Amino acid sequence: MTDLFNSLHHISLWTAIVAAAALAAHLTLSLRRPDLGLWPAAEGWRHHLAFGIFRVFCGATVVFAVCEVFVNGFGHWARYAVGLPVMIVAFGITLRGYKFLGLDNTYCESDGLVTGGMYAYSRNPQYVTSVLATVGLGITSGSLITLGFATALFALYFLFVLNEERWLLLGYDRAFVDYMKSTPRFVDERSLERVHQQIKAAL
Repeated sequence: MTDLFNSLHHISLWTAIVAAAALAAHLTLSLRRPDLGLWPAAEGWRHHLAFGIFRVFCGATVVFAVCEVFVNGFGHWARYAVGLPVMIVAFGITLRGYKFLGLDNTYCESDGLVTGGMYAYSRNPQYVTSVLATVGLGITSGSLITLGFATALFALYFLFVLNEERWLLLGYDRAFVDYMKSTPRFVDERSLERVHQQIKAAL
């Protein structure tokens, strides 16, 4: 069993690294050559290529983090007390975001600009919570490398966003310009103030 986890540990590490590098190159090329239509892409091989590489990276990151626990030991209970709630809550918000935004919009269809709910706090709340979930995974597994993958995930999301903003501006024009002015790309003081106001209103 130890040999199995050691092998998976090594394979998943390099799979995540290669997938992250490949996706970064893909998204950078999309930025430089928008005429290629690499991203966003609602269907066809371009859609499946980008999402496929992304899912390989995410899957390899999770496998690596789990292997870190078995290879390096279970460690102190405190990392589970901190990391698991962060991971579970953040991932739960991410899943809720899929329902709120709608699968068509999530997978690059133009099904209407969504600016309410969690999208009033951030233009990309699912990206924010996905990174937080990976940070929680890194804390839980006690893995600095997994925390490094969380940083890589944020960098990849930033490249996704730069491509998607160009597409959204073409599709929604002034409405998206106004949304960009009123709501942060990820999170800033406006997000925190709106959370604060929401809590005050609920009390």
